[in-house]
Amino acid sequence: MVKAGIRNGYMLLLFMIFAFVLNEVVIAGNDLIAEAADLMLSGRPVQLSGLIVPLLWMIVLGTAAAYLKSICGNHYSAMVQRDVRTSLGKHLLRLPFSYFDEKGTGSIITRLISDMEEMGRFFSEILPNFLMNIITVATATVYLVQMDALLIAVLFASYPVMLLVADRLSKKLAELAKKLRTHMDERTEKAYDAIQGIVVGRSYNLYELHKQKIDTVIDKMVVQACKSTHISSLGWVLKNVITTIPVIFCYLFALYETRQGRITVGELLAFTVILSRILYPIGDIVFCANDIREVGVSLKRIQEIYRQPEEHTGGSIRNRPEGDGAIPAIEWENVRFCYDSAEEHPVLNGMSFSVEAGVQTAFVGGSGEGKTTIFKLLCGFYEKTGGQYKLFGHPFEDWSLEAARSCFSEVSQNVFLFPESIRQNVACGKENATEEEIVEACKNANIHDFIMELPEGYDTLVGERGTRLSGGQRQRISIARAFLKDAPILLLDEPTAAVDIEAEQKIQEAVERITEGRTVIIIAHRLSTIRDAKRICVVSGGKIAETGNHEELLERRGIYAELYTKG
Repeated sequence: MVKAGIRNGYMLLLFMIFAFVLNEVVIAGNDLIAEAADLMLSGRPVQLSGLIVPLLWMIVLGTAAAYLKSICGNHYSAMVQRDVRTSLGKHLLRLPFSYFDEKGTGSIITRLISDMEEMGRFFSEILPNFLMNIITVATATVYLVQMDALLIAVLFASYPVMLLVADRLSKKLAELAKKLRTHMDERTEKAYDAIQGIVVGRSYNLYELHKQKIDTVIDKMVVQACKSTHISSLGWVLKNVITTIPVIFCYLFALYETRQGRITVGELLAFTVILSRILYPIGDIVFCANDIREVGVSLKRIQEIYRQPEEHTGGSIRNRPEGDGAIPAIEWENVRFCYDSAEEHPVLNGMSFSVEAGVQTAFVGGSGEGKTTIFKLLCGFYEKTGGQYKLFGHPFEDWSLEAARSCFSEVSQNVFLFPESIRQNVACGKENATEEEIVEACKNANIHDFIMELPEGYDTLVGERGTRLSGGQRQRISIARAFLKDAPILLLDEPTAAVDIEAEQKIQEAVERITEGRTVIIIAHRLSTIRDAKRICVVSGGKIAETGNHEELLERRGIYAELYTKG
């Protein structure tokens, strides 16, 4: 945010220049009228026609300055918000996978929407108004000091009291704003869960439960908002009282100075006009701390995202390797890993295995043994906490993440599709993919004929998360995407586990095509689907407990045999 503000600072500088010109024009016009008033009161003739042309020029100049000031302020706000949103979006997409697990969807969405709106309010309203008030008070103060310094001394005598009150109020408002933002995170999370789980919610009649959860959070938000409103209203009243009382004394003192002959009647008139012009800016400057501290809560929440370190980009290897069957595709030696929230319970505890290039390897084991975590570490979504991981003979740390991930295609049982067209979802597999390549990938995935039967063909929108398609159709689109990527290593997370028999047959045919000639790693839930795997690794206790093919593992009568019997 600071960089964006500095980068567009020239617009803010122009805003301040035009604000200064505007105030100087107002003061000059006021001074001109004050001199004319003194001349009239002294009995000397005043040519009013001679005032018209200078005043008209001042009006033109003041109007132009006001217009340009507004344009520069609005442009500055728009450009800063654009730069912050762009940089924040880029940074967010490069954050470690663990950040999204830790913060949750609700918190991130609130920061991207509500907190960004508050940031926009800071740059479009609070900061320009604050600077405008500073310039207005500064130029008016210089003018009044030249007239009579004692007048300004009387006016600013109230500043210490105003600062003390504003500081107390702003601290309380910031505390309430922080609580309100937390409740907004919770509300967004509850609403998101209710929408994403709408099928389960309606199946189990959870409407009232979800409604009560959301209502409870909203009630908390209303309480915090009411408290904030009460304090803001109190601040507004106090600002007016504290600001107005010194002004009354200033008027009385100005009259006294006029009677003593220290200032003229024209100067008294000018003082009255200028004082009315800076009356509210003075209070706004002092009480601006309330707005800054309140918005500061949102700015800190956005800054917190910026402070998060991006994924380690990796080393110098930036290209996929040429095939070499003599080098294992993957080698793990004593790899350890645990999630930050459960350091005392490691998921992987000294795991060692190797995967030969061009060979099908399966991982099996009970629920919670870390099979899915293996996939996450293979793709670099999480960093191991110990041990060594080699990809095609090179330590994983020597790879750039982009190059390492280009070595993998994943087909999961939990398919994610973007709410776009079938063509766009398949094209995710390869940048600048041609129409012929997309169609060929869909043919290999056994989905082309179905697509052509649709009224809009490849331009058919799949809906959010692909809800307009069946599970088998979504799965085949994900396989087409993997076909298009054409990565040397294929990760399969039991792609036929959640589909009907007819869809399973078509998916199985597509899987057989895509696995041909590739290194394949399978997470198996149904052991019958991996009987032909050349190597099966049994995961237990965060380690590889058994390895071998199907027949060898059954003969050992160990964990695999027990799982196979239960299955």
